Amino acid sequence: MRKIPYRRIFVLLLLIFPLQPGFSFPEDVRDKYHQPDKVMDIAGIKPGMIIGEVGAGSGYFTFHLARRVGEVGKVYANDISRRALRALSERADREGVSNIETILGEVEDPLLPSGLDAVFIVNAFHDLAEPVALLNNLVPSLKPDARVVILDRDPAKLKNYSSHNLTKDEVLEYVKQSDFELDRLETFLPQHAIYIIKLKKGDRLSD
Repeated sequence: MRKIPYRRIFVLLLLIFPLQPGFSFPEDVRDKYHQPDKVMDIAGIKPGMIIGEVGAGSGYFTFHLARRVGEVGKVYANDISRRALRALSERADREGVSNIETILGEVEDPLLPSGLDAVFIVNAFHDLAEPVALLNNLVPSLKPDARVVILDRDPAKLKNYSSHNLTKDEVLEYVKQSDFELDRLETFLPQHAIYIIKLKKGDRLSD
């Protein structure tokens, strides 16, 4: 009897039993592909830092950030979906996590507060309707020398992908059009690229 690949079986099951809204794969599965601790290490995230996250969704990466910065730090989790932010807040309440604050933003502006040590955009950059405007609207929120970390799937690493994903060149072009420039590009993740960007010299940061 011919064996059917597990991946094909999984796809067939999805067609028969579609995933319910709000479903996400177990964190240990996602951690394998995102390696959050290593990503935070290379981004220099330490206890006590104040971090913003754009497009936080229901909070997969948010809680990793919250654990890293600890009780004396804080994470501002932004999204334009009230439903996603409500799910994030409910999880924080269940788990007793008190250093996360949700922020309902706008398409072009995440409305993050000032004084941020870093901003993360995880699996969301390709969904931004106005990526250049949004990046520029981060400027007043950043401390001097703060970095923005974009973690997004790299089509070159995927066997099957759609035009919904952005190539590295496309991401870098958006960065080039903004007030930021590439500081470092990391490619060690199995499915993603990591773009660490900084403000161009001469552009104004918050005090």
